[in-house]
Amino acid sequence: MIFNSFSFILIFLPIVVTVHYLLKRLHRPLVSKCFLLLASFFFYGYHNKRALALLILSILINYGVSLLMIRNETRPGLKKLLLFFGVSGNLGVLIYCKYLGFFSELAASLFHSDFVMSSLILPLGISYYTFSQIAYLADCHKDSSAFCSLLDYMLFVSFFPKVTIGPIAFSSEMIPWFDRSVTEETDYDRIGAGLMAFAFGLAKKMMMADTLARYVDWGYLNIDMLGTTHAFLIMIAFTMQIYFDFSGCCDMARGVCLMLGMDLPRNFDSPYRALSINEFWKRWHITLTRFFRTYVYFPLGGNRKGKIRTYVNYFIVFLLSGLWHGASLNFLLWGMMHGIGIIISKLISPVSSKWPKALRFVLTFMFVNLAWVYFRADDIPTAHRFFGQLFTGGIVPVEALFVVASTPPEFKTLQWLISAFTPLDIYYTGSIIVIGVLAFSVFASICMKNTDERIESFTPSRRLAIVSALLLVLGILSLTAFSKFIYVNF
Repeated sequence: MIFNSFSFILIFLPIVVTVHYLLKRLHRPLVSKCFLLLASFFFYGYHNKRALALLILSILINYGVSLLMIRNETRPGLKKLLLFFGVSGNLGVLIYCKYLGFFSELAASLFHSDFVMSSLILPLGISYYTFSQIAYLADCHKDSSAFCSLLDYMLFVSFFPKVTIGPIAFSSEMIPWFDRSVTEETDYDRIGAGLMAFAFGLAKKMMMADTLARYVDWGYLNIDMLGTTHAFLIMIAFTMQIYFDFSGCCDMARGVCLMLGMDLPRNFDSPYRALSINEFWKRWHITLTRFFRTYVYFPLGGNRKGKIRTYVNYFIVFLLSGLWHGASLNFLLWGMMHGIGIIISKLISPVSSKWPKALRFVLTFMFVNLAWVYFRADDIPTAHRFFGQLFTGGIVPVEALFVVASTPPEFKTLQWLISAFTPLDIYYTGSIIVIGVLAFSVFASICMKNTDERIESFTPSRRLAIVSALLLVLGILSLTAFSKFIYVNF
């Protein structure tokens, strides 16, 4: 099941929220947790029962390892061995499910072989729940107080708002919320903030990200006819698409949690406002950056072993980040670019910090845009063809086919009305709408309040209720086709 579907919005979510608060009024905290666990299993296994079976098996094995570590608290050598096997097992399953085909193809190309293997299953969200479980094992190894009951652990790993698309929450963040949500007085402001966040997130996905996807899909299907003009527009469009797509799903996840009386860690902080690559990664996918910093960067030595080692550690972290995002060479190259970008950002920071903010913003924003090309392209040659058009394709008029393919259906009537009462024809009205949508998306992502800022300053009002209701209705009316979130693939 996905957030942006009729079954989730109109059936699953209302039932779960209603039953959750009914059980809360009956003072049945244990029953309420069991209900949320069953709802999470139903949500995850709705389309793939085998993936649900693998998730449950993974949960039970990891909990067993953590239990053995706690029972052998006085035997540090055995605890370390259990941690090693637990982490190795998680990574082994992740590699088999997600990376077996990639590594097999890589080996086949290196050794000129035709033998290629692929996994039998790729469960949704496996990267997210694998990292959450690795963090839990590491925390239990470090501090036995991190250990929790089996019910709490199962709910933490499988909790439906975050299991398929994050954020990568820690058990110490989520488990206290499970208890608070079923014992504390109902906070209606929190529920209101959750409805607002869900509505804004749905609008980001359906009205912004999916509209911009039309630009991007047309561009990558017609690379050889782009020219600099279209390549530049499409590059910016994907930068905006992935922002509204991923931040939208995180808004919806956080909104659902708030409606249930809980909360999730913040995952976005207007990353396109960043003035350096280092700052960008403090704002983009915050929980992933936090995981790599805590469980990879610090164990590698962090910045405690000299500058060269520090920069090597940065590069390793972003190489792994690229691989986490996808099993292909272009994702690795994307991660390498950001690793190099972080190193350069650190090296020149004593000088660049004195540059005008506008210059630092433009340089950072354009670097992020260029790197996203490798992220979006199907492979590295495709990315290079795109760059060829971007830098040497020449300035050309906006193509009519691009305008027709990119104009949102919701604007067709407006386009017709403008053409009927002005001398502008459909081409010009369509061009204005297409460029206007793209310009608004840039403005919104950089200059407007993000949803987390709106949650923090939330005050119920009639105006906000009307805006949220309107966005929710428009988002639901846009649910005309199956549209996955980009990050659900990772």
